[in-house]
Amino acid sequence: MVEFMLALPVLLVLLYGIIELSRLIFIFASVANASRQAARYGSGSGEENGLYFYQDCEGIKEAANRSAILTTFTNINITYDRGVSAEGEQVPIPNIDPNPAADMCPIEDDLIRNGDRIIVQVTAKYQPILDLLPIEPMEIVSANARTFLIGVPIFGSAQPTGFAAESSTPSKAPTHTEKPSTPTLPVANTPTQRTNPGGTSVAILKTATQTLPPTATFTPSNTPLPSLTPSITPTAISCTGLTGVAHGKLSFKNDYMEMTIFNNTGHILDVAQVYVEWNHDTGHDGSDSTLRLQQIQLARQNWNGDILAPSAFITPFYPFIPQGESVVRFIYHQEYDRQDGTERIVITIGTPGCVNYPIDSSK
Repeated sequence: MVEFMLALPVLLVLLYGIIELSRLIFIFASVANASRQAARYGSGSGEENGLYFYQDCEGIKEAANRSAILTTFTNINITYDRGVSAEGEQVPIPNIDPNPAADMCPIEDDLIRNGDRIIVQVTAKYQPILDLLPIEPMEIVSANARTFLIGVPIFGSAQPTGFAAESSTPSKAPTHTEKPSTPTLPVANTPTQRTNPGGTSVAILKTATQTLPPTATFTPSNTPLPSLTPSITPTAISCTGLTGVAHGKLSFKNDYMEMTIFNNTGHILDVAQVYVEWNHDTGHDGSDSTLRLQQIQLARQNWNGDILAPSAFITPFYPFIPQGESVVRFIYHQEYDRQDGTERIVITIGTPGCVNYPIDSSK
């Protein structure tokens, strides 16, 4: 009894310590899992309740709270950045605090581009059940970051095929030969008289010999057929090789970027789609670092608008590409001073023989 009384306090303290340590580890794992699940939800593609997932603040927090076991999350912060540089430093988004302790959700559409990250930090408090051990209340913090995509251009990969016009050769007219019909002639029956031995006269019909008239012969008239014009074989359109389509490098000057297009196919080509990427938020040196796309020029064909986004499909704008050399130019509302490597122009051709062939500045 005495030995048990001496050992019992030590045993109880040991058991309680094991319980508290296990509870601490469990809360830490719950917080880490909550930040991971919340960041995974925010980096999803598509929309939820009319919002992009990275803008759905309540949905992100709800995803974190679903992982709450044995604790409650007192603080959930959501912020964004541009990832990390080659030196391992965090790259901020203009006007956005990338510190995980900051809460910047929701973020505007015109500040986000492909490759940005969402950062979710979850904080929970740990406090011992009993004050038997010298363990102070503490905060358990876990932050998790994930990269998300805003939009991905999808282009056809079909190889261009030759295009030839329909043949102009007329079909031959069939020759019709009419067969004459054979007339049916009546048979003439000539009656004759014969006297029986009793003196009675009996009329006898004698079958006359049937003589058919000669067979009529029809001579077909010679109807001349239409003269055959040899079909014209057009030159097939191909967008590859020396006689295809090529382009120059992207160049920047003043308030525009441009690219030279070489159309050596011998045909005027129709454009099915125009896609462009640019440094929309930090491309200008000044208090306003944004670049708004306001005009596109291609062979005296202009598009006018006002777009502030990391990338855009230009609709409705379906110009043609003339033969020879031409320049496509993208003009912004102020000077393009800084390039960040995301610049890209993709013009997809829609002419038969070149369908889905991309003029891609990155290749």
